[in-house]
Amino acid sequence: MIENSIKEKSKNQILDAALKVFVKKGYAETRMEDIVSNSGMSKGAIYHHYSSKRDLFLSLIDYWESNSFPNFIDADYSNLTASDTLRDVVSEIVKTFKNKKYVFLAELEFWSLANHDPDVRDKTKTIYNKLLNFFKGVVNKGIENKEFKDLNIEVAALSIMTSIQGVIWFSIFEKTNISAEEYLNDVIEFILYGFNK
Repeated sequence: MIENSIKEKSKNQILDAALKVFVKKGYAETRMEDIVSNSGMSKGAIYHHYSSKRDLFLSLIDYWESNSFPNFIDADYSNLTASDTLRDVVSEIVKTFKNKKYVFLAELEFWSLANHDPDVRDKTKTIYNKLLNFFKGVVNKGIENKEFKDLNIEVAALSIMTSIQGVIWFSIFEKTNISAEEYLNDVIEFILYGFNK
């Protein structure tokens, strides 16, 4: 039990360092030596857990999902309306953006590599399908509770997800006329205005 805990801590230390390096340098420019120096661990310790930079990057996608991205999928929203659920999701994303902007920059790296690597594409597709299914459930709840008009659930869920992903713009371009928080809060209200009866 203690050995597993130490192993997990060691892997998390590597993945934390790798996430920061990949965000700063990009996948192509990152070398295992960069991760070694950033993690404070030996090269042997890193290769004990990961056979290659690609292997580490693939593990990083799962780590990013479970440890960095806001976990609203598993939250209990049963007492909230569909509209308030979406507002709460936006609030969680705003908090993450303010405290860990690199989370969204990492997502860009995943997108970039997904275009060229089928394993990365499959992992990112799995994450996006979970998000899409979550938003479909929220939209469906809104329709069933007569809060939302009759909508194409697929299109509605996709419009929520892609609009929220607009926060990535603010990760790349820091100096804009509006803040990420203002964008996210306004865009969800625009969407809800279109959904409401």
